[in-house]
Amino acid sequence: MKKKKNDITNWRNEKKDIWAILGDNKKYLMPAILIVAVAITIVVAVSANKRAAQVAQSTASTSEVSTYEIPDVTMEENAYPDVNALVEKYYAALAEGDEETLLQIYRGLDETEILKSVAASEYIEKFDNITVYTKPGPVEGSYAAYVYNEVKLYDYDGYLPGLETLYICTDENGDLYFNGDIADANEIEYLKQINVQADVIDLNNKVASSYNEMVSADEKLAEILTKMRSSLQVSVGEALATSEGASTEEDGSAEASEEESTEPEVKTVTTRTIKATDVINIRSSDSETADVLDKTEKGQEFKELEALANGWSKIEYKGKTAYVKTEFFDVVSTETVEVENTDDDSTQEADAESSAAASSSSSIEASAASTASSTASSSASSSASKVSSAKTGKMTVTESIRFRKEASTDSEVLATIYGGETVNVVEQYSNGWAKIEYNKKTGYIKSEFLRE
Repeated sequence: MKKKKNDITNWRNEKKDIWAILGDNKKYLMPAILIVAVAITIVVAVSANKRAAQVAQSTASTSEVSTYEIPDVTMEENAYPDVNALVEKYYAALAEGDEETLLQIYRGLDETEILKSVAASEYIEKFDNITVYTKPGPVEGSYAAYVYNEVKLYDYDGYLPGLETLYICTDENGDLYFNGDIADANEIEYLKQINVQADVIDLNNKVASSYNEMVSADEKLAEILTKMRSSLQVSVGEALATSEGASTEEDGSAEASEEESTEPEVKTVTTRTIKATDVINIRSSDSETADVLDKTEKGQEFKELEALANGWSKIEYKGKTAYVKTEFFDVVSTETVEVENTDDDSTQEADAESSAAASSSSSIEASAASTASSTASSSASSSASKVSSAKTGKMTVTESIRFRKEASTDSEVLATIYGGETVNVVEQYSNGWAKIEYNKKTGYIKSEFLRE
């Protein structure tokens, strides 16, 4: 039904009256509109802030469980003067046996590591040709550092190459320090991933190969290193025993002297708990040609019955005795007990050997400590046992390593094989290389990085 003309006219007049009313009352209307606008603004702002807080909380919760992003960057060489200065100070302290400076620079070192470093200084003349390679660390002001160094021993004319991995952080005062006590799992995982990047592995393999070739070509050097490492372990063990047993000995000395005439003669026997620093062979006797009974796991602990002067340790293994190379173990703890002296010939002979090992810290035996301190795990473990048995078949790779086309560190890299992966060993050679099959390719890796 169409509106009549008069109806339309009346509607327009009504609208005009409305605008007229609003115009007449605008001094009251404008504040009301302003109040409404402000209210709407406040509601929107509160809502936005609430959403922002929720997003921030969600992001924070996610970051707590996420790992650090791993940057794919090449190592920088001597890029940070303050880092280089700290490293130089550290190696000077190592050479001098400066315990106070070491504790100041390297936070998180335990008593055994400090004793080893101080004992090492007796064998080290100096560190030279120090080069610091760095990658960004997981947190602000931190670095993953790979320090190449050459150590000069008092009783050896040449220099031994080494490579040490260090985690450098910045404290609340802005001072750099070595962090040896990492508690954050994300930081640990970050450093593990950085350490298996291609350029790090290449540097590690290059230094390890140089070290191996040097020791393999010089029998005298190999003998010096073996004796020195054994001597170092003995000296550290004795220092631990002295520290732990001092009060007990003081309390018991007076009583022992009073009863000496009536009580059976007693002797002191020291046993140590030692921890494997690498995967090595456990043998039936103290010879590299002896039967292989098993292999250690890195970090596995054993009771050391005796540290022999020839560089081997006699250990307790599955209720029997076995032998391992002393140089690849750290002393974890020492226990000293007194037993009756039976005057048995075999006991006396064992005591004589033990005494010889303990007194073998001559100048010839000097650089075990330096190798333990400066060549770090890569070089020290690389000199580890070459696999003398002709073991073949399925074996596990102990560390990340380059898989090469030929048996040479200069050969073409076919792939990177990561620690824990399984390969098929075709043949092992006396030069320390093994021919293997991996991902349908045939190539070579170092035998020392294989275990059954």
